[in-house]
Amino acid sequence: MKARIIFFCLLCINICISKICRCQTTTKDSLLKFISSQNDTLRINAYNDLSRLYIPDSLDLANEYADQALEEAEKFRYTKGIIYAYKNKGLAADYKGELEKAIRYYDKGIAITKGETKWKQQRIDFFVNKGVAYYYVGNMGKALENYIEAEKLYTNEGSDPSYGKLLNNLAAVYRNLKKYDDAVRIYQKSLSVKKNNKDSIGMANTLNNIGLVYAHLEDHPKTVEYLETAKAIYESLQEWGEAQSVNISLGVALNELGRQTEAKDLLLEALNAEQLNISIHDMIQAKLLLAKIYYLEGNYLKANKLIQEIEPIIIKTNFTKAKTTFYEIKAYTLHSLNQQPQAYTALLEHKLYLDTLISEDRLKFEKDMETKYLTREKENQIQIQELQILKNNRERLVYIFALIGLGVILGLAYRLSRVRKKANNLLSEKNIQIQKALEEKEILLKEIHHRVKNNLQIISSLLSLQSRQIEDPKALEAIQEGRNRVNSMALIHKNLYQDEDLVGVDAADYIDKLTESLITNYNINPNNIAVKKDIDPLKLDVDTIIPLGLILNELISNSLKYAFTNNQQGELNMALKRESKGLRLSISDNGQGLPPNFDIENLKSLGFRLVKAFTQKLEGVLSVRSDHGKNVEILIPNYKAV
Repeated sequence: MKARIIFFCLLCINICISKICRCQTTTKDSLLKFISSQNDTLRINAYNDLSRLYIPDSLDLANEYADQALEEAEKFRYTKGIIYAYKNKGLAADYKGELEKAIRYYDKGIAITKGETKWKQQRIDFFVNKGVAYYYVGNMGKALENYIEAEKLYTNEGSDPSYGKLLNNLAAVYRNLKKYDDAVRIYQKSLSVKKNNKDSIGMANTLNNIGLVYAHLEDHPKTVEYLETAKAIYESLQEWGEAQSVNISLGVALNELGRQTEAKDLLLEALNAEQLNISIHDMIQAKLLLAKIYYLEGNYLKANKLIQEIEPIIIKTNFTKAKTTFYEIKAYTLHSLNQQPQAYTALLEHKLYLDTLISEDRLKFEKDMETKYLTREKENQIQIQELQILKNNRERLVYIFALIGLGVILGLAYRLSRVRKKANNLLSEKNIQIQKALEEKEILLKEIHHRVKNNLQIISSLLSLQSRQIEDPKALEAIQEGRNRVNSMALIHKNLYQDEDLVGVDAADYIDKLTESLITNYNINPNNIAVKKDIDPLKLDVDTIIPLGLILNELISNSLKYAFTNNQQGELNMALKRESKGLRLSISDNGQGLPPNFDIENLKSLGFRLVKAFTQKLEGVLSVRSDHGKNVEILIPNYKAV
């Protein structure tokens, strides 16, 4: 919980609040100047920095700047800008309590950073943030799953400060699963990492969380001891927002110790601070506990006022645990105010959210709450029945019919639950069958690609054997070109066989291997020709990559064979870029160029005829020009990516 706020803390440590405000204002002014810059990347970075600065103070502005950064970053295909924009949009949604929307943004970031070493830390951040989002939904399994994915990416845990924060989040999940010994063990490991990195804020955060574990163990003196130590560190570092959050945790602990007056004072201090700099989750927790204290004091009107104040906020969130507590307090308060129908409705809502938090102790708690409520309800019912005797027969009949109707509804609900359970069982069986069929299909597809690859390699070997009996140089050249074309297709099926993804080929990896193979086959000295590539990260469908691979084979071979003579040094450039109009392939060299009478429409060269034929197959547009060498461009509007 605290790690999320620390992550966004941009204020400098050990300076007074007034200096912090002036520094932040100056930073924002500087960033606004960058926005007017002509440099596209500087402008996009400034939008992202502004977005991060406004979290959590002004979430609408933060989201607006992130949108602007994302729009321009996508326009200029600036990957760093796209990644940070998705991160900021996810965090803004998270702070608003729109957790499902936040998870969607994090998933987009995870997809972009997949397989890219330079974005490893950003990928870790996306997994951690996604785990935090699931944590607040109450889905501990999904939270743990994402934290584990993040942990896999670390290589030097002890010296990485962010690893300590990840351990903090992992321990919080175990705390919620009531595995308190594991939680304390992981928190202590996190504390050790933070001490190694001299991370004072992180140490305070972990001490705070250890205090919360002892609160669950009902060791309230230790709880207060750890929380007060954490608060002292935060205040020494002038981290007032964190200190406010600790006040809320301290309020919870003191309330459990029966020190309700002290707890209430701390909660009011946190909520009435001049600058309320806590998360929406902490704010909800503080107001719920304050309402509970007012209720226990018998001040039902104040409790109800807080409930009405917080209701529109909590309804918009996905904080399942907080909603469960909210409707419980609301039911008790309304019952004490003799608003029985509304109290009963609140109790039903409480039960609905409680059902989503399945565990034995929660079920026991639900039963205890139901018993307490029904006992009170029964006492009121006796009075109602005494008054009911004085009413006429018609009202008695209405009451009886109402009970019958309730019985019918309960019966229908029971039957519906049985039908739903049966349907779920059938669905599970079907899913198992579908999964099995998919696995068999994957095995079959791999076998097909493997056999096609082997057959193509056999053809290549046969051509090689045949070439040993041919003395005509032109015939040998034709045989070698045929082998190259076969090898270009075999390489595709080899990649498909080895990759987990059976329907797509990594374009960058394929082009690297094809280029290396051709340079080797033509005995080209790698020191003579500088090969430069600019390939967008994308996977292409087999229907696209096979003709595209054959085109690449012909154009690269042409440059290697004819562009440079007598060991002439030169440069070969290749680009495959995703554009708004489609996929653009560019092959160019600074060699001798094309003949003066070159005409693509009337060529007898098999290589260029194949290029033209495969371009037509891809419904592409071919452009050839001789400008300080050869330059060939092909635009493919309707390519297939996976």
